[in-house]
Formats: sequence, structure tokens, C-alpha cells
Amino acid sequence: MTQKQFEHSEETKAWAALFALGSLGDEEKVLFEQHMHEGCVVCENEIRSLNEVVLDLALCSPSAAPSSRIRERLLESLADSKPEADSYSHPSVVSQGVLLQQPGLLISRSSDMAWETVAPGILRKLLFVDPKRRYNTSLLRVEAGTWYPSHRHADVEEILVLKGDLHIHGVVMGAGDYCRAEPDSIHQKTFTKGGCLLLQLTSQLDQITA
Repeated sequence: MTQKQFEHSEETKAWAALFALGSLGDEEKVLFEQHMHEGCVVCENEIRSLNEVVLDLALCSPSAAPSSRIRERLLESLADSKPEADSYSHPSVVSQGVLLQQPGLLISRSSDMAWETVAPGILRKLLFVDPKRRYNTSLLRVEAGTWYPSHRHADVEEILVLKGDLHIHGVVMGAGDYCRAEPDSIHQKTFTKGGCLLLQLTSQLDQITA
């Protein structure tokens, strides 16, 4: 999908229909959602009308009882995935960390997101991706003794230390300390002694320099 495809046309309506049916690929879905975030009233109305059609199609489908074998396998699967009695059950969208998503507004709950390893000793929860700018907003957990090599910034980088220690250019940063790096600036080798938790806004196009 290109930016031209977001122009209001028959092709745009086709993308909206695929979005309503849940048939867009991951990349196309991100781009289309970004377009919706920008407040496109035409696309929003198109999606709303298509959602009603999708619901009508679902109601028109004939019901069919599963076979006894499928029913047993389904019940076994539900039993295996049953949450603990004292756990809090969220709707599926909440379990992915998104509490609210609508044009112009996104609210995420990081505690519902899984950590992913992005480098040795560095784990990330991706809060938001700007596909046009190639820019990420992330929660980072850096294990004790971990270091990151010198790198050049392709865009503004902002770091807020939430917990622990972070060593940048000979300065020891602690909880509440903030670092901003301008485009084309270079960060020297960065490390933590005791581990840290960070909020980071950074470009996907940064380059390792050493």
C-alpha cells in the first residue's frame, strides 16, 4: 500500500472492505490504521457501514454443530487455557496491550504486553510504531552488565530512565533522568551496571558505528 492508495477512491474503499473483514496483511493494516489515526472521516464512515454488512453476513450464515471429535478437542483446549481463579480476565484486545484505539487516539497497557528480546540482555515492549517516520516508542528492560555499541541517530532519540542506572557519555543517569539526542549525533558505548527500565523513542534507521 502506498500513500497514493489512501486517496479517496474506489481503491480506498476496497482497502476499507479488506480491513473490515480482517483480511489486510500486517504491513497494510498498520498503514491503514495510521491513516485512520490521522482522522479521516470518510474512511471512518466507510468502515462503520462495512462493519454492519459484516455483522449481517455472519448472522445469515447457517449454524452447524461440530462433530463429537471436534467438540472434545475444543473443550480440552479451553480447559488447558483456563486462567487461574485469582487472575484478572481481559477482553482479547486488552490482552494485546491496547485498551483503546480509534482515529487520533491510542491507549496501551504495557503490563498486558509480552517482552521480546531485541539484543542480548535487552528486552522490549513495543508501545507504538510510526510507519511513515520509521519511529518506535518502546519500553526497554536492560539486564545488569549489558552494553550497547556506539551508534549514530537517524532521527531524534529520547530516553527517560524509569528505574536503575544507565551510563551515557560518562554520565550516570538514574530514575527520572532524561536524555535527548539530535539527528546525526553519535552515542558512545552505553551500558548499565545494575540493570534499568527505560522509556525510549527512537528511529528504526539508527546505525552502529563501532
